[in-house]
Amino acid sequence: MSESALDRTPIQAPAAQRSELRRRVLIGLGVINVGLGFAGIFLPLLPTTPFLLLAAYLFARSSRRWHDWLLAHPRLGPYVRAFRDRAGLTASQKRRIAISLTVVMGISAYLSPLWLKFVLAVLWMFWIVYLLRMKTCEETET
Repeated sequence: MSESALDRTPIQAPAAQRSELRRRVLIGLGVINVGLGFAGIFLPLLPTTPFLLLAAYLFARSSRRWHDWLLAHPRLGPYVRAFRDRAGLTASQKRRIAISLTVVMGISAYLSPLWLKFVLAVLWMFWIVYLLRMKTCEETET
């Protein structure tokens, strides 16, 4: 018996199914990055903005609704919008970041051995200088 041409053709998902799968994967990765970015607000050694920027990129390529949600979010949106608009951080954002950084690193240093206290102090100084050198923008109504 001979095989027909259809029997030899590899099975492939239709383009619409591949596109939908890609969209769902991008949305899932975006949600994971939003979670990591949110955690970064409270954990100074975990960066907030890069995760939120990656989430915005992933949402922009997969879901307008999720992208709009992220940009309109009262706590997460300003990080993305400030970076997108090259505006910098507001004074209150800088103050919140500096306070949380100081508190968490201070507690960590208090509970750490001497060599780690030195490392934490150097990291704290680096982040505070970096924060102070960042452009400060005006507060905007959201």
